[in-house]
Amino acid sequence: MIGSILALALASTPPAAVPSEIDKLGFIGGCWTLVRPNGTKIEEQWLAPAGGAMIGLSRSVRDGKLREFEFMRIVPGDDGKLRYVAIPSGQPEATFPVKEIADGAVTFENPEHDFPQRILYRRVDKDTLVARIEGSVGGQARSADFPYKRCPAGN
Repeated sequence: MIGSILALALASTPPAAVPSEIDKLGFIGGCWTLVRPNGTKIEEQWLAPAGGAMIGLSRSVRDGKLREFEFMRIVPGDDGKLRYVAIPSGQPEATFPVKEIADGAVTFENPEHDFPQRILYRRVDKDTLVARIEGSVGGQARSADFPYKRCPAGN
């Protein structure tokens, strides 16, 4: 009897959900900020994964003036593979297909793009996210790191 009840209970237990690719990027979600030595404050905000996508935006402000802004989204392409799509400061849209997703890290890459060719995010801890852009300009390797901290509550 107990065996039958146990077998029935196990049979009716749904299998653990396997996270979708976009759900694996939930670590990017939230408000992130940093201040550069020159006083530039950079803020990057990402909505949590929903509907198979993530939506983000960023802005850079220095001396009380908006210096740069960017609208971003991470969405599946026609092939189902995730893509990071950016529209920086009114420039043409740039698309970077996902290259690798690891635990708390993701790399997007488009070798045909001028700069950057790679966009990386890595979660250091619950309050630290490092974004990095990499590539080459005129044959010279270039990169920039964005060591974000979680925004204060209320932002």
